[in-house]
Amino acid sequence: MVVDDDLPTLEVMELLLKKINREPLLVHNGWDALRMLKKEKPALIILDVMMSPIDGWQFLEELKRNEELKDIPVLLFTAKHVWPEEYSRYADDIVGVLEKPISLAELKTALERALPPDASSRTDDDAHCTPQIRSG
Repeated sequence: MVVDDDLPTLEVMELLLKKINREPLLVHNGWDALRMLKKEKPALIILDVMMSPIDGWQFLEELKRNEELKDIPVLLFTAKHVWPEEYSRYADDIVGVLEKPISLAELKTALERALPPDASSRTDDDAHCTPQIRSG
C-alpha cells in the first residue's frame, strides 16, 4: 500500500512498483488508508510523512493502536530528510526511510530488505488487475 496525498507521486510509484512486479494499492490520504486497512491487509505500507488531512506520524499513531494492524511494516517516504530523532519513537515500527525522488533501484532494494521475496509479488493470475487510487 502506498499512502501519499500527491497524485503525481502515486502515479510514479505505481509505475515503479509495476516494473518490479508489485501490485500496489494506492491511497490518496491517511484516513482513507486507515479505513481501507479494515478490509485489506497489505504486506507493507509505504507512507508519506508530510500529507494531509493527517500526516504520516498521526497515521502511524492510529495504525499502532490497532492490534490487528500494528504488525504491518511501514516504510517512510518523504521529500524532507527525516532525522532519526524524529522517528525514534516509531523505530520498532519502521523498516526504513526513502527520500523522494526515488530511483527504481532504491525502491527495489528497500522492498527486498522489508519484505520476503514473494510478498506482494504479482502472479500471472493477477497480472490483469489494475491498481486504483482510492480517496474519500
